[in-house]
Amino acid sequence: MRAEVRRVLFPDVESGEPFDPSNAFQLVEVYVGAVGEAGEEQYLVAACTPAALAELLRRQPFLVGRHWLFVEQFSTTAVEAVLRKLIGNVEATSQAGFVEKLARIGLWEFEDYKSTTGHPWASNRGA
Repeated sequence: MRAEVRRVLFPDVESGEPFDPSNAFQLVEVYVGAVGEAGEEQYLVAACTPAALAELLRRQPFLVGRHWLFVEQFSTTAVEAVLRKLIGNVEATSQAGFVEKLARIGLWEFEDYKSTTGHPWASNRGA
């Protein structure tokens, strides 16, 4: 199966709050499904410029960089294009492999989900 970006949302940008594209730290919601299959799941990415990273580090001594996308200038068009390219190259033979590879790019909506029945997709997608 191959991954396909269904939609990309920028909630902070869409709120209308002004920001400096050269000093931006923006949440990106990416909705991904398998090509030819119904359904999608959410992955979260933090898009961050070097100036915003420097500012964050001035306020706190360290940061963990998992699920971050570093860009010189923030542009919704450029960020979406990069994510579509990265995610569009993801292939796996199983749902578990698919999720594992995508979770390297963004925080999967069920990453820390605990259930007595297994993964949330196991019952309705035939893991």
